[in-house]
Amino acid sequence: MKQTQGAEDTARRRRRRVVTVSEVIDFLEYLAPPALESPSTPFGLQVGATANPVKTVVVTPLPTYSAISCAAVYKSAMLIAAAPLVNQPLSGLRWDDPIGSKIAHLVQRQVSLYVLSTAFAAAPGGFDDCLAERLGLAPSGALVPTVAETQLKFVVFVPEKDVELVRSAAAEAGAGVVGDYQYCSYASSGKGTFLPQPGANPSIGTVGRLEEVPEVRLELLVAQRDLQGVIAAVLDAHPYEEVAYDIYQLRNPGVLFGRGRIGELPLKVSLDTVLAQVNDALELDSDNRARCSHRPGLPVGNLAVASGTGQGEKLLWAAHRQEAGALVVGGVSTVDMALADGSATVLIDVGFGPSVAPGLQRLAEQLRNTFETDGVQIVYVP
Repeated sequence: MKQTQGAEDTARRRRRRVVTVSEVIDFLEYLAPPALESPSTPFGLQVGATANPVKTVVVTPLPTYSAISCAAVYKSAMLIAAAPLVNQPLSGLRWDDPIGSKIAHLVQRQVSLYVLSTAFAAAPGGFDDCLAERLGLAPSGALVPTVAETQLKFVVFVPEKDVELVRSAAAEAGAGVVGDYQYCSYASSGKGTFLPQPGANPSIGTVGRLEEVPEVRLELLVAQRDLQGVIAAVLDAHPYEEVAYDIYQLRNPGVLFGRGRIGELPLKVSLDTVLAQVNDALELDSDNRARCSHRPGLPVGNLAVASGTGQGEKLLWAAHRQEAGALVVGGVSTVDMALADGSATVLIDVGFGPSVAPGLQRLAEQLRNTFETDGVQIVYVP
């Protein structure tokens, strides 16, 4: 019995498909479409090739020597970082240069390096949302709106008897959402014609004979990020061998995305209480405590957060206008600190790594749920 079980396990391992760098990138850009990125910063595959196989994914805030060394331990490793290794075009590659040395180490160990775009901060369930959630906030919206997601109209032609099946498949994949309503669609009846050619395997009709079938034109709104999933779901549910569908780009404003989140605290509390909660929630030890720009006497009722760095001044003034008592960020400049000193909003710097850690931990779990069954190991390195 044990020998039979062992043989089955071995056969199952052999049947696992090979996951490539390209597939992992497609999944990452599905979670956070690059179109949501703002401002533009270097991102994407900085070292490696899209066709390379992936057996281990290492997720980390920064492409440090420690993270690179960790990835280098594994075969066919892919390192995913929240900050770029290369910020501008290189004029040369030197082993005695810190960046050149890291690139050489990645190449020698055949480790691919992918840098996440800032879209991961703005995207739903991304870094900003995860940071707000970790700090116990229920955000009411983006602090600084940056981009509206593209809205599309998806139209598919379906035999009358299969309309509900196809509509449900499309809706479950994310189509047909209008505000707080789901399964929104419009259906109009008509007649479809087709002439199956030799080699076709029609579900309705016969090869070589023109068919006329009562069909329904089914229309649903689809957000850009959900389009491929909707198409796949509809093709799977549709009875036809060849499915006719159209995609129209709309001028309707879609969901507005942006940087930062703001939420109301259950009670107004002192700044010291906020700092204690931040240090505790992000597990900041005594050597790496959150630092604040100044200490006003007023209690904090609204708290704003923004993962990572960038847009410091925009975020600060947006938080100030929305009456946030404090803004938690992942990195500030001396200019940011000086500007905050004259504001009623306190700037709290927790450091880049801790600010993106909640989001990276969720990303690691999403990667694990998607690729672990294919034998890909997911490792998170703080």
